[in-house]
Amino acid sequence: MTFRKLIYWPHLICGVLAGIVIFILSASGALLTYERQIIAWGERTYYSEPTSNATSLSMEQIAGIARSQMNEAEIRSINIENDPAAPIVVRGDKYYYINRYSGEVLGNGPQEIRDFFYSAMLFHRWFLLEGENRGTARIITAGANLVFFFIVLSGMYLWLPKVYKWANFKKFLFFQKTTNSHARDFNWHHVMGIWSALPLLLIIASGSWFYFDWADRLGDYIAGDAPAINGAPAVSEATTGPVNLDTMFDSAVAQQPGWHIISMNAPKAEDTGVKFIIDKSKGGQPLQIGELTLNRQSGQIDVWHPFENYAAERKMTNFLRYGHTGEFFGILGQTIAGLVSIFATIMVWTGLSLAYRRYVTPWLSRKSKR
Repeated sequence: MTFRKLIYWPHLICGVLAGIVIFILSASGALLTYERQIIAWGERTYYSEPTSNATSLSMEQIAGIARSQMNEAEIRSINIENDPAAPIVVRGDKYYYINRYSGEVLGNGPQEIRDFFYSAMLFHRWFLLEGENRGTARIITAGANLVFFFIVLSGMYLWLPKVYKWANFKKFLFFQKTTNSHARDFNWHHVMGIWSALPLLLIIASGSWFYFDWADRLGDYIAGDAPAINGAPAVSEATTGPVNLDTMFDSAVAQQPGWHIISMNAPKAEDTGVKFIIDKSKGGQPLQIGELTLNRQSGQIDVWHPFENYAAERKMTNFLRYGHTGEFFGILGQTIAGLVSIFATIMVWTGLSLAYRRYVTPWLSRKSKR
């Protein structure tokens, strides 16, 4: 048996055995591609342009309105977008959208859109199973994920033509005009496979980080154990006595000019600090996100964590988390992740079709003749 066949047969067998699960993971992943942008589009109906003399409510007032709508213990965060038309979004067991000028509670946002993507996420991870059945689904998806990694790696080798000539490479690099479905499937399988190989390896490898403890430990080992840098200088002089939320919010704004969204963790009575997540991007790009914790009594900075000050392990975690969805690289990364997910579903289909025509159809023909 040649080395090429030694790679080909495991590639084929793994593809047949795990094909359906890989198809499900890829298709559901493609559905989640623009989740953040579609939810933001649904939120636009809650925007309202302010009048010329309108004054935004204070953070203390917004927090008071939120407490009147839900139990204080259920309030998780208050999100402020750097857009005068955008509502304030309070997150608890539900989302509450509040007009930042009138204080009117506008509703719970595009809940149907959120529910759709939540169901797609559950399908992607656990096939919509619940309870103890999720453990079984997790084993299946984790195994299929590793098998998929091998399929992509082995496919990169099998993609290489036997004779290294540009004419042969061109057949596998670009879509060709074909005369039958077999030739079409063969061409699509190779072209989509090679163009999506590297992004797929990143998506699959980062997915393994979610599934396996050993992958998490490997990431920690690669990243090292360098400590994070804490306690950057305060942006303003400390005040005496308890500091209200508006003063702390102003400090957060000054800490990260050009911010897009600031998310403030709603402080409880016993909390000594207030945490702010300051995001300069449209979301999902940790390079532009900083974490700020202000002392509740003095207003001074207890912790300031821009991305560059994170420990190497934390940087690795963020890269894998948002590299899996492509968001780490912005809208272009998301688009590439979505496209290669669609390509993966087509590769499963064409691969199974090719295997059926090559091995099952002749066997059925011989059986029929006998």
